[in-house]
Amino acid sequence: MTTGADLGQLKDIEYWRSLCPDLSINQTQSLTSISSFGKDLQLRSDDWSICKEVINEDGYFAYDSWFDPGLIDRLADCFSHLQTNNIPCVFAFVYDEFWELLLQLDPLLSELIGDYEILPAVWSWLVSDDNQTAFTPHRDQVRDVLIEDDDHLDYLTIWIPLTDLNHLSSSICVLPASLDPDYEDSTPEIRVENMQDVRCLQGKRGSVFCWTTQLAHWGTKQSSHGPPRMSVGYFVQRSGADPLEDLPLDLSKPLPLQQRLAIIGQQIIDYSRQADDDLLRTAARLVQ
Repeated sequence: MTTGADLGQLKDIEYWRSLCPDLSINQTQSLTSISSFGKDLQLRSDDWSICKEVINEDGYFAYDSWFDPGLIDRLADCFSHLQTNNIPCVFAFVYDEFWELLLQLDPLLSELIGDYEILPAVWSWLVSDDNQTAFTPHRDQVRDVLIEDDDHLDYLTIWIPLTDLNHLSSSICVLPASLDPDYEDSTPEIRVENMQDVRCLQGKRGSVFCWTTQLAHWGTKQSSHGPPRMSVGYFVQRSGADPLEDLPLDLSKPLPLQQRLAIIGQQIIDYSRQADDDLLRTAARLVQ
């Protein structure tokens, strides 16, 4: 992974606006004050009831077609523009719309977690048959993140596909908590005692996949016959839980470009599997 832009371009807001002119970067107003995303969305009661039962039992759920497909297609187009310019797709988080996705998830997150905080831990994936960046089997965190007595989770991973998932695309496989002998102990070890225990999560673009941070999961390889898989991921935590990050984000305050770039730089340092030395040096300078 490299970047086709120099440090000066990365810090230039007009450079980003020229790459994706239909997306926005607002530095002076908070995203919560200017966004209308999701304010009228309502949970589908039957679907949501099943989601809560599944995450309580198996540590994950899939909620189909939460986001507007037109919005999701715009975000996928952004990934394509970044790829054309040799920019790692994690830089999509310079744009408001990628943060506003979280605001649109508020009805779901409030029901699942209660009062929650957004963490500056984000990532994005563009997986093709010649660019296998899907993560290998892992747990996002090895710690006690079990459901509280009030039926609210402490921590949650959110994963949103920007393209449809099917048998030709890179999808997410999970080992359900009820079938994972190491889930309760939250150990780094991942043992699949029966291959039929594994579930492959498929769905339409704009669906929402959530799992506890100790769920064993991984990405599959992409078929050469399918279009690249694009997706984004986030972490949130219940207010008052031991922090996974030192400073949660407050989207009720402005999020200037410099801060967005610092977050992106830190994610490259923490999560990138294919970053070269030049990109890591650039990421370190963005963090500074």
